[in-house]
Amino acid sequence: MVKHDVEIRRYLAWRRKVRGKPIPIRLYELIYVGLVMLWSKTGKPPLRNTIYQFIERKEYEEELISGQLFRKLINEIKENFCEDKTGYYLSDSKEQLTNKDIIQLEEEKDSIVKELTTNNSVERYSIVFKFCELYQSWALKKKAQQEEDITKQGNFEIYSKLPLKIIQ
Repeated sequence: MVKHDVEIRRYLAWRRKVRGKPIPIRLYELIYVGLVMLWSKTGKPPLRNTIYQFIERKEYEEELISGQLFRKLINEIKENFCEDKTGYYLSDSKEQLTNKDIIQLEEEKDSIVKELTTNNSVERYSIVFKFCELYQSWALKKKAQQEEDITKQGNFEIYSKLPLKIIQ
């Protein structure tokens, strides 16, 4: 198992705790994390090389195109009912998702899988880049908000950067 540097460990801890993720961002995050892990494992090559390697791996077919990775997230969420059964409780971020949120998550998953299913490697690259770019934009805005929050400033995970820079 590869030992990731402190910047990646800091990011992974932050992503579990952060609150207020929109439904699509929860799914884009899975793609970004997969890309970050590959990037770190392969010695942090240029982004372009990492994305091409990412989309050509068999795991891309097995986990992303099949929707298996997204399904795993949805199943994990569904395992944690709120006490009143009105939704689902996310213990890491201490948030609740409603049944309506789960339906939206399923619809978004289907839409993302449909986009990822192309056989054209240039299109695959563009789609993965777009999803990671959307996720990074959201994450950087969220981190900037948290940096301004005095109650969060002493937190180890609150660091203004992400490990893999998609957009400069």
